[in-house]
Amino acid sequence: MRIKLNKVGKRFNKDWILRNISLDIPSQSSLSITGTNGSGKSTLIKLISAYMEPTSGDIQYFVNNKTYPIERIPQSIGLAAPYVDLIEEFSLREHIEFHFKFRSTPFSLEEIIGRTNFQFSLDKKVKNFSSGMKQRLKLALAIHAENKLIILDEPTSNLDQEGIQWYRNQILQKIGTCTIIVASNQQHEYDFIPHTINLSNKQKMCIESR
Repeated sequence: MRIKLNKVGKRFNKDWILRNISLDIPSQSSLSITGTNGSGKSTLIKLISAYMEPTSGDIQYFVNNKTYPIERIPQSIGLAAPYVDLIEEFSLREHIEFHFKFRSTPFSLEEIIGRTNFQFSLDKKVKNFSSGMKQRLKLALAIHAENKLIILDEPTSNLDQEGIQWYRNQILQKIGTCTIIVASNQQHEYDFIPHTINLSNKQKMCIESR
């Protein structure tokens, strides 16, 4: 999926968080969005994922050089972020089965469980998961579907060192298969991703090779 931002801005009350951002993110590219706290990383992620609408400008999506309807974006992307909630009353099995009723995946339930190292938690309620297990589940739901776009905001939040390595391995396998965007100011979350944009550098708001 190609994403084109045309002079996009977002204002909350009278404060502009982002303003006049124009980007052209190629299909099947991998991009990190970095910057200091408050620079607008999560806001930009929410705009690109159609989680919220821009105050100014517009965002266009393209698949196979054809315009892709914005109303189909929520069903066509994998999004893992602190503001994305899990269904806490579901067991792990129920949550995965429910999620993939609406998304296609090349993996069986057993394969997803194995790739996520959740073999002993299949019937455990999500509400009883640790914060690290919940984060790994969010990532698994985003990564293991056949999405045209994967968007991850602070992807290793609450993960231990083993979980961080698991995340890196999973994303490395996806690079080149779909468009990937990672928002972070933690270098270990994006140092293997080939392109970046730094929101702290307002004078040079463009995609750069790492």
